Amino acid sequence: MRTPVRPRLWMPLLLCCIILNIALPLAHCADVAEKREIIKKARAAYYSLRSHGLDEFETSVQPNWRLVLKDQLAQDPAGAEQGLTMLNGIHFVVLLGRNGAVKITHHQDVAPTNQQAAEGFEQIFSGMEQAMSGFFDSWSPFMLTSPFPEVSGDYTLEDANNQYHLSYKDQTAAIATTMSHDLVISEIRVDSPEFKSVVTPQFTKSAQGLLLSGYDATYQGAAGGESAKLNVRIENQPVNGFQLPRKLNIEGSYQGTPFQMELTFSNYQIKSH
Repeated sequence: MRTPVRPRLWMPLLLCCIILNIALPLAHCADVAEKREIIKKARAAYYSLRSHGLDEFETSVQPNWRLVLKDQLAQDPAGAEQGLTMLNGIHFVVLLGRNGAVKITHHQDVAPTNQQAAEGFEQIFSGMEQAMSGFFDSWSPFMLTSPFPEVSGDYTLEDANNQYHLSYKDQTAAIATTMSHDLVISEIRVDSPEFKSVVTPQFTKSAQGLLLSGYDATYQGAAGGESAKLNVRIENQPVNGFQLPRKLNIEGSYQGTPFQMELTFSNYQIKSH
């Protein structure tokens, strides 16, 4: 006859299994709650125009054409000065809407004198639209909304090498964020079907949270497409209680061709709630 297992042997085993079945879910819940608390604190640590009540704004943008044409001014001062007169007659306006989309419009004091000048103007308009759209695409997550997912969203947060490593999906893009234990972001990597990018932001501290003061970035289009490197510096200003760009300095290269721009923002028209 088979000897039955004595109760004193199997009871501790059963008790251990019961404890594990209870403790493991509790530990998982505690881990999730802790990670959500970190993301909650991170979202609160950064300045957000939306959380401060901004709905939309319109602003005039003036490029420093003298900086853009510095090489031409050195080679052909008279011709470049004539070009500056026409360029300074172009006025750009940027509208950032309630949905976060950016629209760039322009008008000009002087019409182009020939077809070549007209084509040059069209290139300028296209270039400004790309520059402004690209800047606000990078600026918005840091200053308009939040560079972090929703607290209750689907993400992975790990603590390794004295840093937090956050990863999640935003539609078709995979995003990987590295930040310090003080919740300051040091790098964001985006991998999407259209492009790959690496952004290393810089911030200044304020009573309202961390303000984006600049960033370095590299962009590479899919399948060896367009590539760009950027060094961006932002000078912020208070406007009706909101922190908004006053001056923007951009240096970098596009498809290997270097460029440099300086843009000044003024005449803000703001709608808020």
